[in-house]
Amino acid sequence: MVDAYEQPGWVCDLIEWIVQRRDFELAAILVAPHRPIRAGWTRRNGPLMKALIQMEQRVLTERQRALLKSQDIRLLPSVESKPIGLWPKSNAAEALRGLELDLIIAPDGLPVARDQLQGAARIGTWCLSYCATDAGSGRYAGFWEVLRRADHTVETLWWLAERPEDDEPIEKRSFNTEAFWLKNQARAFDLGKLIICDALCCLAVAAPQRYTDPVPRIDTALPTGHPTEWDGASYLARQVWLAAVLTMRRLMNRNMRWRIGMFPSMGAQAMASDALVLTPPKGRFFADPFVHMRDNRPYIFFEDYDFNERKGRIAVATYRDGRFELLGDVLNLPYHLSFPFVFEYQGATYMVPETCGNRSIELWKCEEFPMKWKLECTLMRDISAVDTIVFQHGEYWWLLTNIDRTDGLSHCDELFAFYASSPTATDWRPHAANPVVRSPAKARNAGLVVSPSGDIIRCAQYQGFCQYGKGISLNRIEKLTPLEYRESDGTVHYAQFVGKNNSAMHHWHSHGGHTVFDFAYME
Repeated sequence: MVDAYEQPGWVCDLIEWIVQRRDFELAAILVAPHRPIRAGWTRRNGPLMKALIQMEQRVLTERQRALLKSQDIRLLPSVESKPIGLWPKSNAAEALRGLELDLIIAPDGLPVARDQLQGAARIGTWCLSYCATDAGSGRYAGFWEVLRRADHTVETLWWLAERPEDDEPIEKRSFNTEAFWLKNQARAFDLGKLIICDALCCLAVAAPQRYTDPVPRIDTALPTGHPTEWDGASYLARQVWLAAVLTMRRLMNRNMRWRIGMFPSMGAQAMASDALVLTPPKGRFFADPFVHMRDNRPYIFFEDYDFNERKGRIAVATYRDGRFELLGDVLNLPYHLSFPFVFEYQGATYMVPETCGNRSIELWKCEEFPMKWKLECTLMRDISAVDTIVFQHGEYWWLLTNIDRTDGLSHCDELFAFYASSPTATDWRPHAANPVVRSPAKARNAGLVVSPSGDIIRCAQYQGFCQYGKGISLNRIEKLTPLEYRESDGTVHYAQFVGKNNSAMHHWHSHGGHTVFDFAYME
């Protein structure tokens, strides 16, 4: 159910996806009420808001423009034979019930009074809403979060009841807020499509579970929370200030430089203590450290990123005689490398570096520790995945990774789990609940800690507004089977010990009684 024949590209993509699925049938597209073309969604905006939209369209990628660009759904080949349009009609509710529908989906807010939909579908009505708006419509989705500099933008899929207070949330998800409104809106729409698709896939197998955490109630009346011209002026002023700050940083050649800290402890409380610091040379940064003990000596594998080459490689350092010693590069490939997760298996040492630039997840075996490595196998191919960790738990080996399902928009919003009989397998089976974590507050991997008692602590990044890797949390995995995944919500730790503005930290790892982490601040 939509509010006009002209719909943004993401709604058309959703329609096409439903049509192509064999386990669903698109019975009808309900248009209520029919309004003129919304090209760019500027019809109700004042001059300033229209100007903002025109300016921000210039920073959109081709993919983002396609998500926002309006299309006439009557021209989609897949819906030519489907009934289209019921409103405005005096007998619309009766005609709707005559279609004998199982489910009604309102992807962009509910355009009619909910009492007209009672009993119209056997399962009911789903409605997607954006929490920072006063209504379900996504016309201004993402605007308020950018204006308020919110870390995350949230949206919810609702199962509508007779009364608004009885609505039940099916799924609530969020993503890291983009710096521009239309970019944020495109991200919201792309995620909204994924929410609906995932819920439909659950419905094809069994009834989707209701979301249990408290979420804001929505008002399904027509939109009322539109930004005013004053809101547009405030937004413009804040964006000008942000652009000025970023321009000054570029002119002054100031960058966020990551460096590595290490201390002989596994407790998070030691984070603010004095740590040994491995500082990179000028023009580079060191990040994503993993420590591996060999002959009672810590070896630190990490990303060595060169600002001029705009590419990372994997390097290693050790600590002896009271100082760090850089041993050199262990992997330097044509594509970007980072996050060198190291583990032991059957007496050999293996590494799973991030190889997203090659659209793969690769497993490397150490031939001569710590400098010589060879490619053992490719665990997964043709996949946009980052920050992979591999470990044994119970009868399976587990692979946790961050996959981008939005064509390059983000790797920070979802965590996926896979399992196999050994870490060298190439037939990893997906977890039944994928994605097992669905929030930028803790989806992206930041390391792993296995305590002496056997507890598995997954370290996760916390993303902020215009700040990648604002902090980390340590989350204990409490349940991990092929059907279930549950972890605790650890406290978010920030790099306050640095004592500088805009400081950041996005990695944490412990092994053999030593802990390493990375942190950054503007230089």
